[in-house]
Amino acid sequence: MLIAMNPLQLFNGIIRVSIITGLLSLFLGSNMAVAGLYKGVDAEGNVVYSDKPFENSEQFTPPNITIMDAPRVPPPEEKPATDEESPDETKYTSVAILSPKNQQTIWNEPNLIVRVKTKPELDIKAGHTLWLIMDGKPLVKKSRSLALPIGRADRGTHQLQVQVRNKKGRILKRSKTITVYIKNTVVPRPSPR
Repeated sequence: MLIAMNPLQLFNGIIRVSIITGLLSLFLGSNMAVAGLYKGVDAEGNVVYSDKPFENSEQFTPPNITIMDAPRVPPPEEKPATDEESPDETKYTSVAILSPKNQQTIWNEPNLIVRVKTKPELDIKAGHTLWLIMDGKPLVKKSRSLALPIGRADRGTHQLQVQVRNKKGRILKRSKTITVYIKNTVVPRPSPR
């Protein structure tokens, strides 16, 4: 027989059953926790434990569980320096653009060269190289020379910077950014006749 119930009555019934089941579980579970344990030896000489008494068994109370705090783990030690951060890596105190000078105007130079000085000297053995950055973009990469050729630069205002980088490309030191003005004389063509 099918009984028609409205949803609210059905929901209340489910809640009541859930509460009763939960209380019974709690009550029975707490009784089991206090129920005795029994220890004995079986016919083959093995020690046997049970929650019900058996022949030649005696009530057994387990020892208290020893609770210990986990040992403190020291924070991880600093990793030894990698190639990029090697303490033996050359520490550059300065990188400077010797020529052209800041705010210099350069006229009609087809082979413009940027001359650089580093202190201490560029450590080529360690794989250090110079990079020339013009207007924020690398123009000369991985140079071992202190003379960095630009060639013919477009006329206008340009920013130059030199970077010392290690073999992995990490910047170790930068020069100050300088501004140069490139001017090219244009010889007017004779007008056609």
